[in-house]
Amino acid sequence: MSSTTAHSTRDTIVSPTSTVNIDGPFLFDWGNAPGTGPYFTANNVDAATQLTSAALMGSVCLLVFSLLRVRWPELYSHRLRLRRMRPASLPRTVFGWVYPTVTMSDRHVLETMGLDAVLYLRAYRMFIYLFTVLSILGMGILYPVNYFWGVEDGAADQSDHTVFDSPLAYVGDLSSGRYAGAHVALAYVFAGVLFFYIDRFALHTVSMRWHYLLLTRRSGNSRTLMVTHLPRELREARALAAFIGAMQVGRVEAVHVAPATDALDRALRVRAQALAKLETAYAQALGNPCRARSYDAVLLRRVALTDTPHARDVERRLLRRWAPKQQPGGDGGAVRRSRPTALVWGWPLPRRVDAIDHWRVQLAAADRRVHAAR
Repeated sequence: MSSTTAHSTRDTIVSPTSTVNIDGPFLFDWGNAPGTGPYFTANNVDAATQLTSAALMGSVCLLVFSLLRVRWPELYSHRLRLRRMRPASLPRTVFGWVYPTVTMSDRHVLETMGLDAVLYLRAYRMFIYLFTVLSILGMGILYPVNYFWGVEDGAADQSDHTVFDSPLAYVGDLSSGRYAGAHVALAYVFAGVLFFYIDRFALHTVSMRWHYLLLTRRSGNSRTLMVTHLPRELREARALAAFIGAMQVGRVEAVHVAPATDALDRALRVRAQALAKLETAYAQALGNPCRARSYDAVLLRRVALTDTPHARDVERRLLRRWAPKQQPGGDGGAVRRSRPTALVWGWPLPRRVDAIDHWRVQLAAADRRVHAAR
């Protein structure tokens, strides 16, 4: 082991296999910490590199999204299947969605996609305005300041100095001269612009949500109150109605007291699983989405939930008519997609059954259990 002297500034630890040098003054010097001026001076990235990388990544993401939207329009335009509150159709071209989305009014978005979609688009619009203003200020003021005042004599070779270079690589003392004053002043200007746009967006958000709640105050969701963990003296409809009416929050129209039990929750979960399996079976038979011109979802739902022999016969005819065509058959013509099957475990061996009929029976049984639990 080597010994250290009292006058050395670097501690050296020698082991039989390696040597570790610990520079104490370097570790405890604040100027070497990330985020400080000396650190950026040694690790600067010029603006041209930043603009090139940001433009490249943004262009690739925009192109990939546009191509995926054209390839799978049902995935990115699923609300077009709605009969009510249906948004406007967008062009099927690669970049055809850009102009309609930018020019779409907030009222149309609010009526077709809801308040959250309006606030989401407004947030993006606010960021576009914010960074546009900051870019204009930076390009119009800071870059000329960096170019003309950002080089000190003897700090670096001025012949290679361009407007896109980081000034921290050329300025020796950032706290002196007109250069520091311009940056300090622009820091306050940037902060003021940032607070202005964020404050305006927050005020618009609160105002819009308030008016939206006022417009929907007569809907069932806005006038429904759910209360849990009631005390024993309020577990009757008459007592609970009197208690809520005494709060003077509005006229109490109806009160329903339901016991706290897990039977209904379990029955609803089983019904949801059976319904999902039935929908999957129909999607396998008809395709998702069904592209038949005569497809009628309301008629299919009414026939599927009717338990009569005539309804089963009508359903079979509709499925044969709406089923997509598959690979060519033996005579060269296209064949219709066959009905899906499900594997049912039974005694003594599992067997294959018609998936639509099986899950329809399971859904009917789950409906009976839900009614019994209620």
